[in-house]
Amino acid sequence: MKRNLPVAGIVRLLLLLTISISASAETLNRGTASEPGTLDPHVATGNSASPILYDMFVGLTSFDFTGAIAPGAAESWTVSEDGLSYSFRLREKLKWSDGSPITAEDFVWSYQRLLTPVTAARFASFFYAIENARAVVRGKKPPSALGVSAPDPRTVVFKLSFPAAYFLQNIASNPGAPVPRAVIEEHGRGWTRAGRMVSNGPYQLAEYVPQSHITLEKNPHFYAADSVRIERVRYYPTQNLATQFNRYLAGEIDLLLAFPLDKVDYILEEIPQQLFIWPGLGTNFLIFNTRQAPFDDSRVRRALSLAIDRAGLAKRILAPGESPAYTLVPPVVSAYDVQIPDWASQPMVERMEEARRLMQAAGYGPGKPLKIDFRYDTSESARRQVVAFRAMWRGLGVEVNALDSDFITLNKAARTGNFQLLRYAWFAPNNDPDTFLGLLSSTNPNNYSGFNNPDFDQLYRAGNANLDRIARMQQLSEAEAVALAQDPVIPIYHFTRRFLVSPRVQGFVPNLRGLVLTRYLDVQR
Repeated sequence: MKRNLPVAGIVRLLLLLTISISASAETLNRGTASEPGTLDPHVATGNSASPILYDMFVGLTSFDFTGAIAPGAAESWTVSEDGLSYSFRLREKLKWSDGSPITAEDFVWSYQRLLTPVTAARFASFFYAIENARAVVRGKKPPSALGVSAPDPRTVVFKLSFPAAYFLQNIASNPGAPVPRAVIEEHGRGWTRAGRMVSNGPYQLAEYVPQSHITLEKNPHFYAADSVRIERVRYYPTQNLATQFNRYLAGEIDLLLAFPLDKVDYILEEIPQQLFIWPGLGTNFLIFNTRQAPFDDSRVRRALSLAIDRAGLAKRILAPGESPAYTLVPPVVSAYDVQIPDWASQPMVERMEEARRLMQAAGYGPGKPLKIDFRYDTSESARRQVVAFRAMWRGLGVEVNALDSDFITLNKAARTGNFQLLRYAWFAPNNDPDTFLGLLSSTNPNNYSGFNNPDFDQLYRAGNANLDRIARMQQLSEAEAVALAQDPVIPIYHFTRRFLVSPRVQGFVPNLRGLVLTRYLDVQR
């Protein structure tokens, strides 16, 4: 069915579009997710902060416009044959956005800060391969014991405890960015305020108006400033997808990360050439708190997983292209052998019968309902999914108390273990299974489920230490199968990347990582 806008609305949209283009010819306006909790790359989390930080900071390695690994602050590097030593050569005359020089010692200090207990970096585990990293994070060794050194002002050397095939990708991620020691020591946590904040990437922070917008301006001291075409990028964070979509139609936003699912038909009929959808490195899943009843019982966890009709969700509720998930690791991860459990192919009738049997064996049923608190993020898509889960579980005698939360509150509940069941999502910073499987490791701070399985840990560690790529992937696949046999989490679906891109944006290239770095874009003037 074709959906038409009122004539008055069309006139208003055209007028706003004209004003927007004429008033800010060299400004790229981007819609993003919720308000970022911080712009400190060492502690920031989620899609809300990630694209902003990629515009402001560059690690030793970086990404090109296709999402492939490329030189960043380092112009070159060498890796030892045993994979345990990485040496990076910095570009000449690197500078912070305030014009002060960047040396190898800045990277050493930044990694020491990232991995100290005081920083409490959520993604510290990404760098556990660095020698003594775990001991530093746990406060058992001083930051100076970390396996990062600066033999001279332009050389950064990493010593690893085990080979890490993903290392070049991880140091290109936001947590691997250098941060300005002098500014942080002077201002503490307030160092990220506009007027104080110093960065090393293509852009620098110019303005931050909470609940409104974040403006970045071109950094003239960036090593490749001559290739950066857009002078200014303005981010508009909000969880209200309808508001974002209307602003996009009005020409006030040029790049939109997400949009209401009920607008898909309109988009496909009216502006299909502006829609880009492709598979992504992300999974949506439910996390059980396995530390406490009732979810310390694997029978209960398996019963709830069996009762979820993922194919039905994909057909009726999820966004276009999003596929049912039975594993944490998405099938698009290169060279990884995804092992789908046998029960996934069983008819839902049989799965429900088995789920009821398991619940009864665990002591629950119509006469003794299982009552659970289910925490989820505030969004229309999440709300619709929770309604569907509640209906699917009703046949098991499960009563759901749904608790919607903003992004910051949800993450706090996950980190502190203050939940029973929680809806979550994970987007990988690299094309590797490690980032997903680390969520199940007993030593990983991002293991919010509290899952602890020695067999999984052994396979996971052995896989990551394996220099043979094929053998490594096989071991990691086996490790995931061991973990998911215990159902500490319920994979629900694998994400697609969805962007609306204005015709005035040039240089947009979809890539597996979902990275859209402003430095590679241009806007029509």
